[in-house]
Amino acid sequence: MKKAFKSLKELSFENTLSETLKELGITRNALAVEAKVRPATINEIESGEAKQVNFETLESIIEALNRIAEEKDLNVTYNVENVFQHKESADQ
Repeated sequence: MKKAFKSLKELSFENTLSETLKELGITRNALAVEAKVRPATINEIESGEAKQVNFETLESIIEALNRIAEEKDLNVTYNVENVFQHKESADQ
């Protein structure tokens, strides 16, 4: 029997990408273009519905966020926590 993958939301991951996009003043689509990632992937991550995230994809997203920040002369460095964070669930 094939194991069903749980989404980021179901695994107690919290979306922080929405806040990061607002901070940068960019859209999900603009990030997808800059990161060379499918817009659906960005949407799935942001909504918490992604069931898996490839490390290469995550790296592309973070690098794109940092390039955009640099172009906007922002003195900030983005990392994985600016995409999503793991939160402690109540049952742990």
